[in-house]
Formats: sequence, C-alpha cells, structure tokens
Amino acid sequence: MGVEYRYIDVLFIDNLTMNFVILRIAHRLSKNGSNVWRQWLAAGIGALYAVLIVLPELQILQKLPMKLALSLIMILTAYKLNTFKELFKIFTVFYIVTFIFGGVALSLYFINHEFVDISNGAFVIKSYPAKNLVMTCILAGMLIRSLVQFIRLRLSKDELLYKVEILFEEKRIVANALLDTGNTLSDPISHYPVLVIEFHRIRDVLPPEIKAIFDESREDDLEAVMRAISQSSWMARFRMIPFSALGKTNGMLIGFKPDAVDVLINGNWKRISDIVVAVYNNRLSKDKHYQALINPEMVA
Repeated sequence: MGVEYRYIDVLFIDNLTMNFVILRIAHRLSKNGSNVWRQWLAAGIGALYAVLIVLPELQILQKLPMKLALSLIMILTAYKLNTFKELFKIFTVFYIVTFIFGGVALSLYFINHEFVDISNGAFVIKSYPAKNLVMTCILAGMLIRSLVQFIRLRLSKDELLYKVEILFEEKRIVANALLDTGNTLSDPISHYPVLVIEFHRIRDVLPPEIKAIFDESREDDLEAVMRAISQSSWMARFRMIPFSALGKTNGMLIGFKPDAVDVLINGNWKRISDIVVAVYNNRLSKDKHYQALINPEMVA
C-alpha cells in the first residue's frame, strides 16, 4: 500500500527533527568539532530518505547496503572527520544513539497503534503526535545519559587522560591530566575554568616566596599567603579558588593565571588562554598516573 501524500510533509518533518536530535547527541558524545548547519543538512538527507523509502517503486532503498550508505553520507555531511579512527568512533556512537531512539520509538508504536503505522518497513505517522516525539526524545535522552554515566564509571583512566602543557613566561610544565567530570571549579571573578595541578609538578616555575609557602605547608594560612603574594612578581596572576572537594570542605586553593595551557585532544593541540591553574599540595593519584585534574570545559 502506497503512502498517502497528505502525510509526506509530516513524515519529513518528524524524521528531520529526530535525525537532528540523534546527530546532535552523537556530536556531543563524540566531542566532534562540527557546526549545527552541517547537522541540519545531514538530518534533511535522512528525512528525504525516509520519505522515499515508503514509495513502492523505490523499495531497493530498504536494502541493508543502501541504509549503511545513507548512514555514511549523513555522518560525512554532519561531522568534521580527519582520520579513519574518528570516522569509526562517530559511526559507532551514531548507531548506538540511533538504536536507543529506535527502541523507544518502537515501544511507543506498540503502545500507540492509533498514531503510528508501518509501511514498507518504515514508521508512518497517521496524525501529528508531537507529544510522542517529545516523549521519545526525553526517554531516549534519559537512557543515553544513564548509559554514558555507566560507561564513564567503567572506562579505564587512560581513556580519560590528556597531556597538558602549561606556559608561564619562558617556562613550560608538562603533565598528564585526568578529565574530572565533577570538576566544576572556576575563578569566582573571571569565571575561567580551573585546572588543578600537584605542587611538586609546578614547583620549579613558582617564584621563591610562593614556593616557600607550599614547602612549609602554609597554603591555608591566608595572612602568610597574602604577605608572600604581595612580595611576588606574580601578584597580577594570583587567584583564590574556593572548593569543597579533594578531601576538604569549604577550602581555598591558591591559583595563578598562566600565559596559556595547551591540551592534546585527538592528536591536535588546543590552546586555552582563559584559564586558571590551581596548586594542590598533595598527590591527586595514588599510583602517580596523573598529576592534574582537567575541567570538562577545556576539552568540550
């Protein structure tokens, strides 16, 4: 049975919206540097396919190779891909998100027969159930968020490690930084994100008076800190960062504004100037696997 023409616009809009949501979520999960217009274009290609697939004379489009080819075209259109590894990563994420949305949509199909029908293997909307579309997005979003949290809890630390280089004048500090999803520290004045680094890693670049504060474990002595800072050439760099983590509540970290921080992301260096580096006078990793904690904003 052929599709009724009065439903084609609804079918197109529904699939356009759903495709864009899927592509956008895959974009966020994969941290791909694409723009929103490319994703809308890819969503439109997928929506056009959804319209064509219900036409009896174009049943060849239902073949698996055609569906895989469509997915590849959508991905290449929607995202910036420089390597095969990036393509494989986004392809995998895209299909995981698609399967989750498909599962939710199929569940709604069994619950709401009066709204949805299947023609030539494709969902066809007999009326415009906007609430169902919204419900699908909400439920799928909740499932994806839970899945991401589950995976992150089980990821090896190596998958969350980034190499960082911190620049202070002519000096450069290299460290391994763990992506800490709970790190929401920011400078209360500039609102710049904060990178936390162990004192021993940054010790050699600190001015003598600042170094002495940490060597003597007096970083909690505000009077001593202010006295040392007032005598330091780094006074303009100085920041105080409030925190309630790292085994301490209502604490303060001494921070400094670096010239820049470079982060290695997928083989490319990203330079960040609007950032504060806070010094932690203890070990962040018992096995010394990393020496810093990176704010998620730095790799977004």
